[in-house]
Amino acid sequence: MTTQVAKLERKVSPAATLRAMTGGMTVTIKTKHIKTPSLRTAAYRLRANGYYFHVSEVGMVDETMVTCIKSPK
Repeated sequence: MTTQVAKLERKVSPAATLRAMTGGMTVTIKTKHIKTPSLRTAAYRLRANGYYFHVSEVGMVDETMVTCIKSPK
């Protein structure tokens, strides 16, 4: 009997990525990992929990810059 190794895939969560940020932190995220509209939607929904983000793709190629303005931590 042979044992096969399972190939594990992790699910990328835009909301979890943004929640991990602290105030004043800026990160760039490649659009192949998380699309810009998904980041914008997650940032908007997290406002109800006290998070504020600035999501921009100006001047970036295949990347999105996210700045955490305020976090409840």
